[in-house]
Amino acid sequence: MNMVTKKAIVIILITLLISVFVYFFFFYLSVTDIKNINLSGYVFDEETKKPISNVLVVVNNERYEDDKGNKNYDEYLGKDKIKLYSDSNGYYSTVIEKSAFITLSFKKDGYIKKEEAGRYSSKHMKYKTFLTKE
Repeated sequence: MNMVTKKAIVIILITLLISVFVYFFFFYLSVTDIKNINLSGYVFDEETKKPISNVLVVVNNERYEDDKGNKNYDEYLGKDKIKLYSDSNGYYSTVIEKSAFITLSFKKDGYIKKEEAGRYSSKHMKYKTFLTKE
């Protein structure tokens, strides 16, 4: 092999190693529980666009760490169900200690139950939901 070929192989190997390192670094960062999530939102009537009070908002929280401190980044070990009610302005909020993935469901008599699509957790999660009358 000539000198140019050896240099090219070394450069390719170094680039490959750096790429693998960067991939695993970002993979690790993306599969950790987010701490102190501020989750809030409003619930409105689909037809009138007015806020709806006393809507039951169920937050299904999934996290990589269970209640005993065990962690597994391949699956969610910890699960929480948090129940909230919207106020007279249709507003609800909570702070979640640790979270990786959240889904919401909304229920009120006279309205069709609604599920919000699940989302990966972030520090500030805001929702605006419209419910349809039965």
